[in-house]
Amino acid sequence: MKLLFSIMSFSYLFSALLMFIGITVKSQKLQFYAKIIFFLSFLENLAYFFYRWQKAGHIPVTDAFTSFVFFVLCIALFQVIFIKKSKGFIVLFSSLLISSILFGLSIAGFDENIQPLIPALKSNWLAIHVITSFLAYAAFSINFLVGLYMLYSSKLKSDYIISSLFFGILLSGLFTSIVKYFLNYNILMTGVLIFLLVFAGLIYFHKPYKPVSKDMLIKPIYIGFPLLTTGIITGSIWAKYAWGGYWSWDPKEVWSLITWIVYLIYIHYNVKGKSVRFLSYLALIGFVSIMITYLGVNFIMPGLHSYASK
Repeated sequence: MKLLFSIMSFSYLFSALLMFIGITVKSQKLQFYAKIIFFLSFLENLAYFFYRWQKAGHIPVTDAFTSFVFFVLCIALFQVIFIKKSKGFIVLFSSLLISSILFGLSIAGFDENIQPLIPALKSNWLAIHVITSFLAYAAFSINFLVGLYMLYSSKLKSDYIISSLFFGILLSGLFTSIVKYFLNYNILMTGVLIFLLVFAGLIYFHKPYKPVSKDMLIKPIYIGFPLLTTGIITGSIWAKYAWGGYWSWDPKEVWSLITWIVYLIYIHYNVKGKSVRFLSYLALIGFVSIMITYLGVNFIMPGLHSYASK
């Protein structure tokens, strides 16, 4: 199982490397091969997920390690769905985001062993609530990556500096994890140094690129929003059976509601015809809200959902 996880992780990373080379040398052939490798990585991810499901006897999304694996599987799924229309940069960003999470998992020290379900998770609502929620997070992640590309491709300095900041954090997380994976260096110092180098490089080598169509930015929202709505509703029903009430103002519930409102505002401004630039910035805000909902609540704010951080 560990071997398959390692193969999957390096496969996603290789697709990113090949895509980066293809973009750099302007080779459509290499970019095509990178997309093929990304698709194969997705199949490996899918095989790993179903293998753990078969071993556990339940959907493997009930702890931190397996929830991250399912999250990247959902991101890869949406990228596969959109891959024909995705520019090389979007596939590159997706590969890097997935690789960053997977290599981060490799050094995080989470328990990879299959654990029995705690009583609160023994419910038929588990699968539908978790699947819809994570698919929503993944769709919004694609929206974030497209928004990131839109801003980095801009001629405006403020736009590509902001996008370089986010992209620098993403890349520094990936490279720091890889360095830690092979060498026992100080994570904080390594991360800061890599971030500064990547951020400076992105600014120095920036040039305007051809933006993608607005559809690539908007479509994931109209897929993710109904999924998030379904996730919140099914979660409330599940909470009634597990804890005796539909809503308890648990930190996870509060931030899920905040995230839902953020994307409702996103849809409102899209209908109002706001610019792609404005919607791209909203995509960044939305992704930050997702990260607080998914990571901040589980690891920082104690509550009924804290079991997911174990």
